[in-house]
Amino acid sequence: MKTRLFSAALLATGLFVSSASFAQLNLQQFGIGGGNSSNSSGNAGAASSGGIGQLLQNYVGANQQVLSGQSSLASAMGLSGPANQAQQASGLLSGGTPSVSQLSQVGNTQQSLSQTLTQAFSSRASDPSTPVDKQAFTNGLSSLGQGVSQYSSLQSSLGSVGQMNPSSLLQSGMNPQTAQAASYIAQSAPGQLQSLASTLSAAVQFATSHGISVPSIATSALKGF
Repeated sequence: MKTRLFSAALLATGLFVSSASFAQLNLQQFGIGGGNSSNSSGNAGAASSGGIGQLLQNYVGANQQVLSGQSSLASAMGLSGPANQAQQASGLLSGGTPSVSQLSQVGNTQQSLSQTLTQAFSSRASDPSTPVDKQAFTNGLSSLGQGVSQYSSLQSSLGSVGQMNPSSLLQSGMNPQTAQAASYIAQSAPGQLQSLASTLSAAVQFATSHGISVPSIATSALKGF
């Protein structure tokens, strides 16, 4: 009986260690952990310079490309108001790590601009007489296509981040604002990508039907959608 209890205890201990090791490895993918747990300042530095920091940087870069594209497309269609909104939203992403509030505001602006642009493409489709700045439109397609492509490249990291417990990120010594931003991105980016890909597709169709040059980045970014 004692032998059985001892074996069960070893098994339970082994499972615990295995589970803990898996969690540690999962965090180490993003430069978190792997050192002394009491050295929270060291872990914070690792997190800011590791995978999570890189994910945030890539996400911000993708959004800046998207907003630049939306601004150019809106300008090409003569929509000065939406073009300015895109530029203002892009300004929220300049500087240090954006807050969840700023990321949410950027996301809402992108969604609104996507709807405005899609409606404009639809209403102008049957009215070829309305002038469109073709060069600005092509530039917008290029930037938006680049942004969608960058969004797509984030997908491999988002799943792992989404599975992480926010409390684990904080316990690792990560800055709370960075942890919150990472959680927001993991939850929001997939839906944003689908919406932006739909807008890009509508823009490409409009350009094709109006004799506007379509850059290769715009069409390649739509592969898989």
